[in-house]
Amino acid sequence: MKAKSFKKFFVSIALSAVLTFSTAATAFAATAQLMPVEQSAELSQEQTDTPSVDDSDSQAAGASYLTSQARIAQIAASESSVTVQWTPVTNAAKYAISISPFSSGSYKLLGYFDNSRNKARINKLKAGSAYKVRITALTSSGTSISSRIAGCTTLYSSVTVKTSYASTGGYTFNMNTVNPANSISGYKVIYQSSAAHKLITKYYTRPSFTLPLNKNTFYQVKIYPYLLLNNKRYVTTTPTTRYISMGIVLKKAGNTSSTMSVKWNKVAGANNYSVYVKYPNSSSYKKVRATTATSFTLTNMTKNIKYGIKVIANKKVNGKTWTSASNAYTMSLTGR
Repeated sequence: MKAKSFKKFFVSIALSAVLTFSTAATAFAATAQLMPVEQSAELSQEQTDTPSVDDSDSQAAGASYLTSQARIAQIAASESSVTVQWTPVTNAAKYAISISPFSSGSYKLLGYFDNSRNKARINKLKAGSAYKVRITALTSSGTSISSRIAGCTTLYSSVTVKTSYASTGGYTFNMNTVNPANSISGYKVIYQSSAAHKLITKYYTRPSFTLPLNKNTFYQVKIYPYLLLNNKRYVTTTPTTRYISMGIVLKKAGNTSSTMSVKWNKVAGANNYSVYVKYPNSSSYKKVRATTATSFTLTNMTKNIKYGIKVIANKKVNGKTWTSASNAYTMSLTGR
């Protein structure tokens, strides 16, 4: 077989499962290798501009908890109100309702209810804030019979994401912890892909959760904190919204003696792609191309030298660019 036709046959050989293209022969100008780089998940930088959320790493260990005394409890919540209910007290003519910040013991008297009522809704409170509500049973002459205290919280108007990253089986979110620790019972998550447009709803009771995602599409993710009271979820009205996508998988598309081409599947919802290359003797990746195509050719390559490459999908929403996770690969040409 002539060398030219044999070389053509050689280049057409299929890729192996590890995306490796190579041969032991050294009689030809160059062969090409494209291999995934094992790496830890990349963490996306998140906004931290919600002052009511404490993101301290030591928060969980030293967190306080909302508690209530017997025969009194919070039964409902909104972003600006709490509702408490108590067991009626024998011989009580009226009840005094007082409130205090959760970390304080200084109570403010809000008013009185007669003994026909055992439920109170307190309005005009701050979102994502904890309080202590005290109900004091009084005789007709104003003598105190007993007092009961319930720890309460309003709903958080929004929450922040501490870290998020592509992981095995999906995309993981780690939410900032809050104090008191049980002032958020869990998270309602609604998400949909740009490919299927089908809304998926899931509930998580821990601040760390993983969404199962498909590849090659952006997802819109809306996260709503909720509070569970009397087996009913009270969900905030305003979500924390993110746009995410799994990392792009690269495949070898061909090579010459000094170039190598890669290709990838189109990512639904992406506006374009950024190509990053790590050149020899460099410790970091350099952005070399922004493109709407789904292929890229690296030129002027030196044989037997490894180059790093990764491609990131970009999605622009309301002036902000969201990026996919990334998979890093090495490229090299071997031969004489």
